[in-house]
Order: sequence, then C-alpha cells, then structure tokens
Amino acid sequence: MEKPRTHLRVALAASTSLLMAICPTAHAQSKAHEYTVADAELLTQFGGRANFSPDGQKIAFVGKTYGDAYEIDLKTREIRNLTYNIPHQGIMRIQYLPNGDFLVTAPHVNTGPNTRAHLEMWVLGKDLNRGLQPLGEQVFEGIAISKKTNLIAWTVIEPELKREEPWQMAFVRPTKRYIAEVTYKNGKPRLTEKREIMARLPEECKFIEPQDFREDDSELVYSCMGMADGGNVQISVMGNKLREDRNVIHYRKAGEYDEVEGIAPGGDWTTVECGKQDKPGLPVLDICRLELTPDGKITRLVRGTTPGSTVDISNPVVSPDGKWLAFQRSDNASPDIGEGFGLYLLKLGD
Repeated sequence: MEKPRTHLRVALAASTSLLMAICPTAHAQSKAHEYTVADAELLTQFGGRANFSPDGQKIAFVGKTYGDAYEIDLKTREIRNLTYNIPHQGIMRIQYLPNGDFLVTAPHVNTGPNTRAHLEMWVLGKDLNRGLQPLGEQVFEGIAISKKTNLIAWTVIEPELKREEPWQMAFVRPTKRYIAEVTYKNGKPRLTEKREIMARLPEECKFIEPQDFREDDSELVYSCMGMADGGNVQISVMGNKLREDRNVIHYRKAGEYDEVEGIAPGGDWTTVECGKQDKPGLPVLDICRLELTPDGKITRLVRGTTPGSTVDISNPVVSPDGKWLAFQRSDNASPDIGEGFGLYLLKLGD
C-alpha cells in the first residue's frame, strides 16, 4: 500500500533551510537557441523524474512521490503503469539499466516524511514478472548509472539517521560513496565488485550526489553541495577521476546554484538546474547547458520561469541520441518540493 509522502529534490542545512535557485544571467545564450516551455510538447499532465530508455524510444517516470512508476512509449504516446500490481511502499525514482531492466529507489517500509533518508535500491525486471527485487543496499538521493554497463555509483548515510530525525539532516551528516555493478546469478540481481570511492570529500563539499559517468566510465560527474562565505548554500558541478581519485571543478561561481542533471551521450556537455541564491528557500528554476571542458561555458537552455510565479522546470535528461530533452514542470509553492506536475519533450536544434 502507498503511504503519505513528501518530496524534496535537494536540501542542505542543519537548520533545515532548503536549497534554492534561479538560472544565472552572466552568460546569456543567443535567443535563437534559448527555448521556453512553449517550445516543448506536453507528454503527460502528471509525474516527474523522467529517464530515457537505452534505445530512446520510451521514458520511465514516477507518477508522484512515493507513488507508482510509469512508462510512456514515445511512438504511440501510450502510458502504462509499471507497478500497479506490484507490492511496494512507494517509488521515489526509476531509472533504466543498460540491459533494459529498471533500477528503482524505494523504501522497504514507509514511515512518513523522514523515509527519504532510509531508501533502498531494487531491480524491476523489464518483463515485470518478479516484482521489486532488493539489492540489499541503502541509498540517499540520486544514483549514477553508466550508459555502457550496469555500473552504478551512490551515496549512503553512515551511520544511518534515526527514524525520528529530520531527513534533511542527512546533508550535514557523515556519508560514504560506493561504486558497484549490477549482475545476475540464476536470474536474481545482485551488486558485485562493490568498493568505496572518494573516501575524503573535497573541502568545499559537505555532501555529493552522483549523477553520471563519462569518458568510458573513468569519471564520475556529481553535484557538490557545500556552504559559501556568509553561510549561503553553494552548489557546483564537479567530477572525480576514479582511477586517480582526483576531483575536478567543472563549474562553480559564487552566489550561483548549479546542480548537474542529465548528461549528453558523448559526455561533452550536461544539463544543469541553474540558479542564483537570492533568498533562504527554494525559488524557481531554469535549465542551463554546461560544456564539460576546461573553463566550460554555461548558457541558459530552457527558460521555465516567469517573474512573480512559483512555477518552474527541473530534472532534465538528454536522449541517447542527444536530439531530445525531457524535463518536468514543478511548483516551488508545493508542499512536496520537487514534485513533478507533468513531463515535457523538447526537440533540440543542431
């Protein structure tokens, strides 16, 4: 049975203040290539956290926080509920593995608002015949999945928060980061070759969220969440060269919020929830494009904000061929911050 839910994309602060953003204006993109929501097609009137299938023909998404998981066929626009007859306690995220199976983030037991700090990883077979199969590992926030193999990376709160503690405290508590591969034995999924990575975080990072692999899985791109001078939240785009355990800064600018999201298929650029910190809360968001090169340029890709409105856009992902962008409509005033209220599909120009 599904239970009451709450949802927050990113939070950071011992005082439980939430993260925030508006797209930076320092690097204005040419009007010919700055899109708006009106340029995109409305795919669904509900749901969020889209993820393209490996062949780019489908998109998996969650209907609502701790709700069911769905899949839309981009050729027919037919939507099917993937989990309506599968026992679960509510789905937070659903992503595709390269083999076509689904990697699901969901709680074993939903105990209310603080469940977000106690989520686990599961595999749902593409045939949907076996239900959610546990991988036996907790996870906090997003999971990076290789586009080539079933290699994944994730963050764990260690030691685990108590059930009565506010889940937002996880962002300032000790964490560990792991990498492993989803393999199968007698048809049952499991994690193999698990090892700890990034044993010590960069000084500027209180917490990191793995997002994507690039350069033949030799680099893990992640969001670095820390505090700037004056106590303001600082979100920046970084990468870890895994073989050397060397961290690189892809983009950081004082006063801006830049949370990395879906990466382009070649790994040379990525989408970013971009913003400027202008109040102690979570304001509206636009979507930017960041070139993953030394001194890479950041430009606004999709404008989703209107002055005075709480409605915005978030959670962008790029199709496997790099020609399409999927994202969600959000509302900053929603009690479930980060909730998706419909998916959009945008054709990208050359």
